[in-house]
Amino acid sequence: MFDYDEIDRTVRDNNLPLKRIDGKEKDELLSILYDTFIIGDPRALWLSFKYVPTSIDCNMEDPYWHLPDIIDKDTELYFIIDYWNTDFVIFKGRMADIHTFIGDCDGIDEFYLLSTDFRKLYGITDHDDLLYIDVNINRLKDI
Repeated sequence: MFDYDEIDRTVRDNNLPLKRIDGKEKDELLSILYDTFIIGDPRALWLSFKYVPTSIDCNMEDPYWHLPDIIDKDTELYFIIDYWNTDFVIFKGRMADIHTFIGDCDGIDEFYLLSTDFRKLYGITDHDDLLYIDVNINRLKDI
C-alpha cells in the first residue's frame, strides 16, 4: 500500500538528494500551482486544468518509461505527488533522481512535474496518461 512510509523509504533506500517542500513554502507552491493551472478544487488536478493539455503518446505504455526521452535528466523540477486526493507530498530535485524515485516507489500512480519557473507542467494520471501544459503555448479552456 502506498503511504508516507513508502515515500520516506524510497528516498532513504535510494539515497536521493531530493529536497522536501513543507510548511509555508509548500502552501505557497500549491497556491502558485492552482492559480496558474487549476480551476477550482477538483478531486484530481488533471480533471480541471485551465489550459487544454497536450497529450503525449506513450505507445500504451506506462509514461514512466518515456520521461527520460521528454525531460532532460539534469532539469530541476518540483515533483508533486497526489497523495490519495487528500494531500500533496512535494519534493524539488533533478529529473534523474525523480525518475529513480518513481521507479522504486510502490503504488505511486498520479503525480505532477512543475518547472521551477512555474510555466510548464507535466501530469501523469492514474489512467497512465501523460499530459503537458506550457502556459506560453497551450490555449486556455473556454470557461
